[in-house]
Amino acid sequence: MLLQGRDHLRLLLERADGSAAAWEAAPPGTKSLGMDTLLAALARCEFERAGVEPPAWAAPRRLPQPWVPEHPFLDREQVIAQTPGFLRELNVFVPVRDLVTA
Repeated sequence: MLLQGRDHLRLLLERADGSAAAWEAAPPGTKSLGMDTLLAALARCEFERAGVEPPAWAAPRRLPQPWVPEHPFLDREQVIAQTPGFLRELNVFVPVRDLVTA
């Protein structure tokens, strides 16, 4: 669902009709600092890609401890190795292939 939200944000930003302003409001927390940081990082990337100033809540903060969600096919070291740099800098580890949607 996180990726679907990211993809919807991308579509709204492409429309350039102001509808992406709905993303100005900070989303409620998920009770997972890792998931909240991932959401902020992905949203920030979409705003920056579109050349639009990201909302304040999309300024992700580096986690004090690594967040490596359990993966069904990869071990921890593989997840870390396959994580893109912009997430690695935040101490969030998700393989790049898990961030791709059709």
